[in-house]
Amino acid sequence: MDAEEWFHVPGHKAYAEPSRWETLPATFPRALDRTLALLDKGSWRATFFMLGWIARRYPAEIRRIAQAGHEIACHGEDHLLVNRMSPCHFHADLSSARSAIEDAAGAAVRGFRAPMWSMPRERWPYDTLSSLGFTYSSSHLPIPGLGLGRTAPSRIGEVWEIPVLASGWGPFAWPAGGTVALRLLPISWLRRARDTAVARGRPAVYWFHPWELLEDAPRAEGGAFFRWARFARLDRLPARLAELIPAGDRTLAAVLRHLDGVPQTGHTVG
Repeated sequence: MDAEEWFHVPGHKAYAEPSRWETLPATFPRALDRTLALLDKGSWRATFFMLGWIARRYPAEIRRIAQAGHEIACHGEDHLLVNRMSPCHFHADLSSARSAIEDAAGAAVRGFRAPMWSMPRERWPYDTLSSLGFTYSSSHLPIPGLGLGRTAPSRIGEVWEIPVLASGWGPFAWPAGGTVALRLLPISWLRRARDTAVARGRPAVYWFHPWELLEDAPRAEGGAFFRWARFARLDRLPARLAELIPAGDRTLAAVLRHLDGVPQTGHTVG
């Protein structure tokens, strides 16, 4: 889960200013209730990539997540894009977010996900993560124009990068673990993408946002394509996840435990 509010849309003029967020209707507590119920029904333990902004406002909810056995990881402070930060800004953002999240969760944070798959194709962000004690990132969607183009986990310096699920290769790659694909593509195609990844010893990493489970959540403003990509067939999400992901510990921490020399064949959700 990318644990953020419905209005955390980087670069969107209507929601770019954090000072405005306090005036917008909040959904996170209700969305979390729905999310934890879904995870409990599926018998899943999952990873929550948490914003520092969320942790500061809802510390009791963050503690609930940790007490339910789920992994708490970091999604940055205010959902800013990493590729638009300087190294110093990124270090400060990470430090602030991790401090708030660990204080709320009462547990160490070792994982990171860059908002909007914004990890640059450079070494320095991983060196920053390592210097702050992070051991993995799940910040790449391996499709054209994004990420490193790698579909398998790989070590960058001292940090593992665990890409989310995509299908195909090169210019024909397509997301297969979240957003539009998970809700709109045929289930047979999604199963094939999952099975191909697992057969190659790669984790099938799925992701979604808690607000996607609320039928009455506010809808972020945007053009026709934005609305379609963000909101089309949200009703399908719970059933699709249930069909694709078996019960068990599906955290990225569980993947990490198997990466050093042990083939990984599990599915994860986060």
